[in-house]
Amino acid sequence: MKIVNTVIHIAIVHGGGALLLAMFAVLPLFTGCGDKAIGADGTVIATYEWEGKPHHITLEEMQQEISELPEYKQRQYQDKEGLETYMLLMAESRLILSLARDQKLNEDPEILKKVQDYLHELMVKRVTVQEVDDKLALTEDDYLRYYEAHKEDYVRPAQVRLLCITLTDGARADEVFAEIKAGRDIAEVAQELSDRGELVGPGANPASPGDTDYIGRGAFPEGTELFIDAAFAADIGELHDGVIGVAVGSQKYFMMFRKDEARDAYQKPFEEEDVRKNVVRKVEREKRNALLKEWVAQLRARAEVKTYTDRIPEAEPEAEAEPSEPEAEETEPVSPEEAPAESQPE
Repeated sequence: MKIVNTVIHIAIVHGGGALLLAMFAVLPLFTGCGDKAIGADGTVIATYEWEGKPHHITLEEMQQEISELPEYKQRQYQDKEGLETYMLLMAESRLILSLARDQKLNEDPEILKKVQDYLHELMVKRVTVQEVDDKLALTEDDYLRYYEAHKEDYVRPAQVRLLCITLTDGARADEVFAEIKAGRDIAEVAQELSDRGELVGPGANPASPGDTDYIGRGAFPEGTELFIDAAFAADIGELHDGVIGVAVGSQKYFMMFRKDEARDAYQKPFEEEDVRKNVVRKVEREKRNALLKEWVAQLRARAEVKTYTDRIPEAEPEAEAEPSEPEAEETEPVSPEEAPAESQPE
């Protein structure tokens, strides 16, 4: 493979940081055009000297590093220009690392603690994969059984689709409704109001003024029940006879609509892609949590863990209680890999 013909001073074009690093490497990084330096470790594509000691980077090292990157990053270094860029990045990073070693940062207690914490984290994750994730054994029957036991979670409720105009001014709403009642098309009026920026709430999407898309009974907040009930009770193609006033908190809204479509509640089958994905995810999570709980219990029994809760001091009362966080819809037990690194066993 042809060796790239350049020198470290090309780093100037990559910005101030690269220029500063180039000052540490005044020797040429690369061989001349057409030359190759084949060493025991591979094809040398860059050399530099640090504190009197020579170093080199090989083509094979660069290719190996690139192959370990995420795929989207690998694509940045596929052509010659990308490889030149990565070659400079390798040289720069090694220069920075050499400087860090000279400053004995490899002996810094804070850094060493973080390294140890990360090592513990990797170890816990790896053993958890071996003892839990690799032992997950689920079949299609497991997924189907879950679906049958939770079919109500996969029902699309009854829905309606409206051509709706919502305003915040009651008098203005009465004027608009009078125009529609007199024969103006509600869709045309909705477009005009949207262009003026008057539409709010359902039907306010400027890409499709007035169209609410399909909405169910639980689509809107408390205070809009009168509007929702009227929408479901109306006939298809019917303009509701009058403006409906609702209040959400302290804000009042005035709504008029034509019912365009309706569809009944629908039981989604297991075969639907989104249903199956959801079922698989939930079953695998439940099974993993059960295996994790069982495994951790076995570890505690094996080590004869004893706890002394009476030795833990009570929390100091807060001067002013903070508002509590809302509970998540679904909670999972804390797995060993989520425990703080400091508390993990040596």
